[in-house]
Amino acid sequence: MNNWRPDWDQRLEKRPFRQQRFKREMMDQVEGRLKAIDSSNRRKRWVWRTAVVIPVVMVMIFGGMWLLDDSQSLHDRQGMDGIKEEVEKPLHSSFEPQVGGDYEWWNSLKTADLQENDRTIVTLAKALMERKLGVWGGPTPDIWQSPEVKQPLERYDVSSPWVFEVYLVNTFEFDDHIVYRLQLFSRDSIPNIYFEMIDVNVEGGTNKISEIEITETDEIGVPGEGHPDYNGERTVVLKEDPPLDLRMTGISHDDMIRSLHVKYGDAERTFIHWSNVPNESYYPEVAELQVNEGKEKLLAIILTTGYGTEMYESELKVLRTELTEVSAANPVVVASSMLTSSISVKEGHRTYEFTLAGETRTFEYEDADAGFWFEEPGLGSIVRYWVEGNTIYASVPVQISPATFPVSIRLRYAYDGAVFSVVEAEFEGEE
Repeated sequence: MNNWRPDWDQRLEKRPFRQQRFKREMMDQVEGRLKAIDSSNRRKRWVWRTAVVIPVVMVMIFGGMWLLDDSQSLHDRQGMDGIKEEVEKPLHSSFEPQVGGDYEWWNSLKTADLQENDRTIVTLAKALMERKLGVWGGPTPDIWQSPEVKQPLERYDVSSPWVFEVYLVNTFEFDDHIVYRLQLFSRDSIPNIYFEMIDVNVEGGTNKISEIEITETDEIGVPGEGHPDYNGERTVVLKEDPPLDLRMTGISHDDMIRSLHVKYGDAERTFIHWSNVPNESYYPEVAELQVNEGKEKLLAIILTTGYGTEMYESELKVLRTELTEVSAANPVVVASSMLTSSISVKEGHRTYEFTLAGETRTFEYEDADAGFWFEEPGLGSIVRYWVEGNTIYASVPVQISPATFPVSIRLRYAYDGAVFSVVEAEFEGEE
């Protein structure tokens, strides 16, 4: 029924992590392993054939003595098979993509509940923010396969700029190791904000870090346009507006475009938690607002996060020129608090009354008009934003059945110098 509910799809399907990095040198390793396996299989076939012939001869010569030796050999082979199965079991992570935060967030995790390879990443994230990597000496956590592994992190082991937030973008699983892609947010004393991504390779046998690679990105840590990622993921252009000096890009993840990057004037920033559907017809809408009597400019961005039959989800983002976010009231919460309703059901006839800002509207239906009626009116399955005349508006329809929306509520926003609040709510259209 709903064409675009990506979060539901991800939770229900629990698909494996995507974006496996596959370089030429890894292909060479795979070919080497295949050759080794083929050689091993030939040796095993030869050994097996020999083992079939020799025992027959040994039984005839030594009788019971052979049986004892063969029993021990069989036990050894079974033990080796068990070891082989254990080694070939793929590594995995219990972390979901797009999680993370500051030191408090990582420190609050209960490491006893995590797998050992995930605990290694928690330790690394905390060491990055504490500047205790030990690249230049001093204390260092016991997470390195060798001392040379941490050398690429030397820039993060100094006083400025320092890492203040770490996010797990994704994980990429292989048979004998797992790669964690981390996005690092750092700043200096000015403060300037910097972004960078690193790939951290954790070995399965030791659960220690064997390699760290700074990913090939632009100056703020975003892969270049059209650059394929681990599973063919690429950066796409969502919006270009030369008069506003605005450019928006994001990373395609099949079902959504995530980690949106905004360049507005001289400022750039990646918003790792922002997302938009990949349908070009629903790409972001933008508008520049003049506030405080024209003394300040704000950028309003409207994202579409889901759409389908009788549902449409959007999000409003407002940015200052330096790309810090301005909060805006949730229209569903505001509309719910201001709307009152009553329902009367008699002999297959239903009457709804809605009151908002002193105005009451009445709607009548027969039970047969819908196959299913909600016990109470609902809000939130459809939320739309738009900008008109330097003002932000939102529309929230009232839903009483899966396909019945008798009336919509229009909300008008105003900026008070700090946040956007709803200053007016009224029914849309004529009764």
